[in-house]
Amino acid sequence: MWLLWPGAYPNQLAFVSNANYSNDITAFQGGNVVLGGLFSVHFQYNPLTRKCTYISERGVKWVQAMIYTIDQINSNSKILPNIRIGFDLRDTCSSASHALEESLDFVIYSHLEDKRRRNALLGNICGKDLVRVENHNVNQQFTNSSGISGQSLDSIPNIAAVIGGRSSRVSIAVASLLSNFDIAQISYASTSRLLSNTIQYKSFFRTVPTDENQAKAIVDIVKYFNWTYVSTVSVDDSYGRLAVSSFQKKAADEGICIAVDQRFPSQNNQQSIAEIVEKLKKVESAKVIILFCAEYEAIDFLDEASRQNLTGRIFIGSDAWGDSPKVANLRPQVVQGMLGVVLNGKHIPQFEDYLKKLTLCNNQRNPWFDQLWYAKSHQKSIPLDLTDCSIPSELHMNYTDTFYRENSKVVYVMDAIYAVAHALHNMLQCTSTHCKAFNTTQIERSTFLQYIQNVSFDAISVDDFHFSREGDALGIYEIRNLQPSSDDDDTLEFVTVGEWDMSQPSGSELSLQTDKISWTAKNIDQTPKSRCSDDCQPGTYRKFSSILSCCWECNPCLRNTISNTTNAGNCEICLPGHIAAANHSQCIDKPPVVVHWGSILSIIVLVLVGLTYIFILMAFVIMMKHRQSPIVKASNILLSNFLLLGIAICNIAPVAFIAPQSVLICNVTLFLFVFSIAMVMSTIMAKTNRISKIFHSALSFARNPSAFLRNSTQAAFVLILTGIEAIICTVATFTDTILVVRHLSASGEVYLRCESKTRIGFIIAVGYLGVLNVICVYLAFKTRKLPDNYNEAKYVSFTSLIMLCITFTMTPAYFGTSGPFQAAVASFGMIVFANCVLLCMFLPKIYIIICKPELNTKEHAMMDLASFTFSNANNNYLSACNSRRPSAKRLSAPGNLAGSDGDASHSSPYFFGTRALRLSISDQPVFNSKQLQPERPSSGDSSSLPTILVEDNQESKAETSSNLST
Repeated sequence: MWLLWPGAYPNQLAFVSNANYSNDITAFQGGNVVLGGLFSVHFQYNPLTRKCTYISERGVKWVQAMIYTIDQINSNSKILPNIRIGFDLRDTCSSASHALEESLDFVIYSHLEDKRRRNALLGNICGKDLVRVENHNVNQQFTNSSGISGQSLDSIPNIAAVIGGRSSRVSIAVASLLSNFDIAQISYASTSRLLSNTIQYKSFFRTVPTDENQAKAIVDIVKYFNWTYVSTVSVDDSYGRLAVSSFQKKAADEGICIAVDQRFPSQNNQQSIAEIVEKLKKVESAKVIILFCAEYEAIDFLDEASRQNLTGRIFIGSDAWGDSPKVANLRPQVVQGMLGVVLNGKHIPQFEDYLKKLTLCNNQRNPWFDQLWYAKSHQKSIPLDLTDCSIPSELHMNYTDTFYRENSKVVYVMDAIYAVAHALHNMLQCTSTHCKAFNTTQIERSTFLQYIQNVSFDAISVDDFHFSREGDALGIYEIRNLQPSSDDDDTLEFVTVGEWDMSQPSGSELSLQTDKISWTAKNIDQTPKSRCSDDCQPGTYRKFSSILSCCWECNPCLRNTISNTTNAGNCEICLPGHIAAANHSQCIDKPPVVVHWGSILSIIVLVLVGLTYIFILMAFVIMMKHRQSPIVKASNILLSNFLLLGIAICNIAPVAFIAPQSVLICNVTLFLFVFSIAMVMSTIMAKTNRISKIFHSALSFARNPSAFLRNSTQAAFVLILTGIEAIICTVATFTDTILVVRHLSASGEVYLRCESKTRIGFIIAVGYLGVLNVICVYLAFKTRKLPDNYNEAKYVSFTSLIMLCITFTMTPAYFGTSGPFQAAVASFGMIVFANCVLLCMFLPKIYIIICKPELNTKEHAMMDLASFTFSNANNNYLSACNSRRPSAKRLSAPGNLAGSDGDASHSSPYFFGTRALRLSISDQPVFNSKQLQPERPSSGDSSSLPTILVEDNQESKAETSSNLST
């Protein structure tokens, strides 16, 4: 009875089945050398009934590939020219026990020459009867499969090598047997790393790489797409367990975690698969499922996933099923987007043409070929005419049926056969025409193994094919993606999107064309995420919530800590002077503490500066309004205005000190600081020096002291002294550049400072101010005895002292503090300095002008000057007289006091007073010398002199008379 494979969808041929497939069917062709073949033509072997259930298109195709390859070698005169290769092909039904039973025939027929020993081996190992073996197994094979009859058991050629099996569990069982008899075995699909054990499986070789390479390729793919949380499912046999073990070991090294790790048995696995699918559905974050199993087992699993609607997942298939055409016929919502890691199978047009020429009549050497098409015809309800050898076109669909599609394992079957042929060619020392004679019934197997180990040839799969020391082969894995067909969106097809070449340097084996990949049906262009937890972005750190290294919580970094990498294990504290950015992903410079314009300090400074400017304006207005008054003239209106200008400039500096720091502000602040103080001190020095020159010139008989006392000279004097400071500041600015630097205080606050490398310019500028200050104090000391209206000594001294204190206390305080404190010290220091100068130098005069106007008259000025003049000039006069040592006669003559020769006009106290007054108010004299000079007495009468003195100053009269009497 013909049955569809259980669970197959309509018009989707998965595996055609017949419950009565016999395992006794074999394919045989005689030759000088016979190669055994083990193929999984059927699946689901029942050991009780000794029957196979499902037939596999791939198995039939692999059998056909071996027949085709042997035909190619036999027709090629360059390989084994006078030797014909035969084959003995067996169906393992993908069962290790059945494969071992079939392999016993290879041992019996090939290894022992003695018929008696064959009988003994059969009886001891299998309990088989020789006659039954001869009649049923051998002769029936010749009759049914090859058409060769009448051959005896003794004439069967020995088996040179065995090609197969397909699955690792079959190859492990067979290799355990064949290695004991040194029979070479070359597998075309078994990839278990156990088979690389040359001690246990010394005669085993394979034309494919091991699972170690496949596991590494899958790990690289998972890592490439940043999938860190995946599930693994495998068949519970040596192949599945070892493949998963290799993958998990390599995945752990790359930080990849396993969400679900399950096994299912190779037989009677429906319940186990259903339970595994249920577990996979619960772990929604693990989108990637890696499946290690055989083709028919993968179909079972994917069918159950479809029944339970396990969609939105990405399956990664091993080379056993990763490019199976039957997978493409399954439900797209389940399998679309899957990736298959399969061995690179080159396209062989000749073999495809060969397949298309096969019919039910010309392919009798492959007994399973007819079974396949009979099953297909029944599945598609297409009648098959047994009398017609051709395959109906509606059955093979114009040769687009899955049987005619490319299959990667075909080339490795061919490579295995060519490896045996080339090794035998080398061992028999074949030339282009003949080979060395050998005993066809017995091959030196240990020698033949050495030749296979060392064989090298240009294979179909790769150039320069050779086996490794472990009997493995190098290869290239293709990465194939199951996506909608370019011709029909309703069908799926495998498209090669990359490769993994193990011959490349470590780390560069994988190359992918991601633009060609089509993912799940819902999100074709979006790479799915398969992670237990999303990446912790910079600014957070991972806190693991389970024993798995891939599951964690992302916690934000605490205050002033940062993490600048993805998935940081902890947060790092920012260095002093730095703070964490808003997203805690980096440390940034801590904002400096600055004085804002709206702060209390700024408001106070601005208010005080404003008040100071009001005072300056008031002083200027009053001085200008009363500029003709003696007290204003005595202080020189030009120098007074210079002084007010210097105070006004000095009053700008506090605003610059509280302004936001910049290179420009730093340079402007330094210039305003030293320039304004220098201007104030220079003006005070000029005023003091002027008064000193006036009175000391008048008392020292100087003939022309007015050259220095001109306004132009005074202005030049002030500008030169101030200009020197400006030049010092300018040169310092260019030679010792001022920079704005960040200063970290002990409290952790950051302030901006104006600093230069050496500060030499600043030191010179401040030193120059100190020199001016000392000179001011000295000149103030010299003028301490001048009249009150002219004597500013105590105010100048006080002002100079304040300047000295402010300069030499504010400077270290300024550089010893930071931030607002520094600005406050500098600002208030300059405000105090400006106001002290303003009050000391102008308040007394303004007070007299406004409150004591009677003191601001010509008469009072004359009386004040006369009092000072006669008290000082008399001393000078007497000193002058004493220096001449006059006679008593001259001293007793009053008429000589004025000097008869006209000298009295220059030597008398009267002359000193008038001259000092004239010089002191030289801007616009109150009176000239003629108004004050008396008429010269005609007869030497001395009485007229006291009279004039009384007119000038009543208080001076008595003093003058007393001096004269003396």
